[in-house]
Amino acid sequence: MKKRTINIILITVFIISLLPLYYIGGYAHPSVDDYYYGVETSQVWQNTHSVSAVISEAFELTKTTYNEWQGNFAAIFLMRLQPGIFGEQYYVIAPIILITAFAVSMLLFFYVLLRRWFGAGRTAALVTSVAVTFTAMQFTYVPSDSFYWYNGGIYYTFFFSLMLFLFILVTMLIKSGRAPVKAICAITALPLAFLIGGGNYATALFTSIILVLLTAYHIYKKQRVSIPLAFIAIVSLAALGISVAAPGNAVRQASVGGSTGIIKALAYSFAYGGYNIASASTVPVIIMWIGLLPVFSRIAAKSGFKFRHPVIILIFTFCIYCAQGTPVFYAQGLRMPYRMMNIIYFAYYGFMTINLIYIMGWLHSRFADNGVVRLLSDFYENSKRRLAGFAVILICFAVGCVGLITVNEAEDGGVSFDGLVLSLDAAYSIADGSAAGYDAELSQRADYLSSSTDPNAILPPLSVTPSPIFHTDITADAGNWKNAHLALYYNKTSVRLSE
Repeated sequence: MKKRTINIILITVFIISLLPLYYIGGYAHPSVDDYYYGVETSQVWQNTHSVSAVISEAFELTKTTYNEWQGNFAAIFLMRLQPGIFGEQYYVIAPIILITAFAVSMLLFFYVLLRRWFGAGRTAALVTSVAVTFTAMQFTYVPSDSFYWYNGGIYYTFFFSLMLFLFILVTMLIKSGRAPVKAICAITALPLAFLIGGGNYATALFTSIILVLLTAYHIYKKQRVSIPLAFIAIVSLAALGISVAAPGNAVRQASVGGSTGIIKALAYSFAYGGYNIASASTVPVIIMWIGLLPVFSRIAAKSGFKFRHPVIILIFTFCIYCAQGTPVFYAQGLRMPYRMMNIIYFAYYGFMTINLIYIMGWLHSRFADNGVVRLLSDFYENSKRRLAGFAVILICFAVGCVGLITVNEAEDGGVSFDGLVLSLDAAYSIADGSAAGYDAELSQRADYLSSSTDPNAILPPLSVTPSPIFHTDITADAGNWKNAHLALYYNKTSVRLSE
């Protein structure tokens, strides 16, 4: 089997896997904070039908929120612009934005990382980027929070995607030999770094750490690229500082309780980092890594790096990886939202890719004459071994995915499946009608709330909640904060579910 054929197969599978993800996004609806942050901008749109007026209102509200609730100015601005404010039927734009931004950024990031930093060939870089992106999406902890709930997804997954785009620009700035390319990358990276600094604190902190380390390294090497890198790092830190200094942060902190303190936050961060790596390394994911080991070994052998300190690099990258959890652990203790767990999980793939390549490089440098090491490096160079290896990995991966599935009896007496990979879960929800039923019920609810003159609305509970797109729902308690958000959005005194 030719390498090109493997690429075609993997790309085809990846594209097919995206189809149900986009399709089921057409059934997504706003949830909780989508309503809260969309109240004023929705009203402005209904009154003016002016996009510029909506954007202006979002900007003014961002300033208010900065002073009264939280400092993530870039994220808050985007939250105010959730597509549903222009009509609930337009909420389908949210999954398109979130899925596309994530998939494209992951593919490009890993491709550029391997090509520019490790000198990998096109085939090796493409195989890795497709395999890693596909796997990361299929085993996302709570897909609804990252891809189908605008407020949560735009706050975390979207800014994570922007971070990857920024790292691509920074890589091109460092590695490109063409002055115009360097200039374009540097100029584009500056506003992007500022935007990310005003997003969620996990991504903003992680981005700033990477930028500072890259700047320090190139200053140490006395390279001219350290100057634009320093500017990008300063902009990132400045935006993060503006976000942290917001008066509203103290208000929000008081509402959730006192800080745990830096010592506990660091301890929690390291503990969760180790836990996340272990929980993300499921059987099919481990099989994927095993399948990529010969690719990583080949990349490392041809990279020209020395790979002298694998343990130091492992510890160093683990510390950076764990830093993502520190802000939320510092502010909220152990109450980490699923949407944040998802982006730490996504970062796991970068952590593993870099460290596995480094370990393969160390093995090659220390045991270059060892038969096993040579076989690993040259494994896919033989067409028969390539075909056999590719087939075995695919079969084992599929079997591993099946092994994660649990079959239960549904409430209606039918069969329900848990543990399906995301694309199969989406396809199953579409096929069994639950996605369409969910859409119909929420559309009817929205129509009723928009047209009813009853100030105290009582709604029937949802009969179906398809796991890929369902985030959460209101309750039978009219005083619940979820109910309050919905009531505020539709200008009701109260909203609750019937008993």
